[in-house]
Amino acid sequence: MALFDKGKDKSKGLPAAALAVALSLAVGCAATKEVELHKAITKGTSSSQKQIIEDTISNWFGGIAITVAENVFSSASSITIERKAKVDSRGLPLDGRHDNPVYSFTLLSDGEQCLLQNDQTGELAKLENVKCYPNHD
Repeated sequence: MALFDKGKDKSKGLPAAALAVALSLAVGCAATKEVELHKAITKGTSSSQKQIIEDTISNWFGGIAITVAENVFSSASSITIERKAKVDSRGLPLDGRHDNPVYSFTLLSDGEQCLLQNDQTGELAKLENVKCYPNHD
């Protein structure tokens, strides 16, 4: 190999080695390019798909049971969830109001799989067996 050759001209192998390293770095960077995510919607959600979405959100809340609508993500890419306010015997919020935070979640797709994003933390979860399509809103 020219890089280790003890001949008269030792400089010929070094540019070739530098070029090989540069090319391998460029190829490595191209291979690790991030996949672009787009907002998505569903075209109908089965009960098992709805359960997957509820379980994913529940995991982010530490296992608290979450219920979403039957048509979740069918017309919009985002949903919001608000904890139920504490109410008095008449059904009115205690102190006349509540300050429960609102949590939002966005359905995303990379063209092959559906992902649910926790908008507060940015965390993504893959939704197995959930079919979604790009939302062109």
